Amino acid sequence: MVTAAILGGGRGTRLGSLTPKQFFELEGESIIIMSLRAFKESRLVDAAVMLVPEDFVGYTESLVAASSLSDESFPVYVLPGGENRSETLFLSLEFIKEKFGLRDNIVLTHDAARPFINKRIIEDNIIAAKKYGASNTCVPATDTVFLSSDGRFIQSVPERKNVFHAQTPQTFNAEKLYELCKKMNKEEFYSLTDGCSVFINSGEPVFMVRGCENNIKITYPGDIERARDILKGGFKNG
Repeated sequence: MVTAAILGGGRGTRLGSLTPKQFFELEGESIIIMSLRAFKESRLVDAAVMLVPEDFVGYTESLVAASSLSDESFPVYVLPGGENRSETLFLSLEFIKEKFGLRDNIVLTHDAARPFINKRIIEDNIIAAKKYGASNTCVPATDTVFLSSDGRFIQSVPERKNVFHAQTPQTFNAEKLYELCKKMNKEEFYSLTDGCSVFINSGEPVFMVRGCENNIKITYPGDIERARDILKGGFKNG
């Protein structure tokens, strides 16, 4: 089984809107529903779990109902997210464990505010996770990156060819991810920002899947204009 966990438990205040960024509309459809639609239309995913702020659960359920994306072949469940990204991730795994079981389940964890995922990336992630246990969508860095421990002075300059920017989905053998999360103490687990960090900190390999420039995360006001340009270019997520 393949399950998509669409993680949108945050408020997205950097966008400058009172409404969490994942509910901002592009061409009449909210970003979180665009992200959900990509997984449904890929025909590679069996079910989806959406995690949102608790006071937006009912609203999200109404958006899903209006979109007609949830059906017997692709059921969609909406849950309240946690206090941070790690807790939201674990809540999604707990739900999948209860609803479907974790054995032989591949879970794709995806930013709710990243609506331009495409079928090729989804498929490559599923194949990689089945083979290696974990994968992360990545694109090569195009700018020089500096490292600084104090935020004031440059300490080192890593070779650009060795630097990549992370996107989502991140994809896992669900049972393995759950086991690794359970082994960590709460403080250690909450200090991590995503599932790949759980694998890496546990000494487990994470395969890199090639992402794409259009697979942007809506974070700042300027990202909205870029998203509109992508849509004007005739973006297709299938």
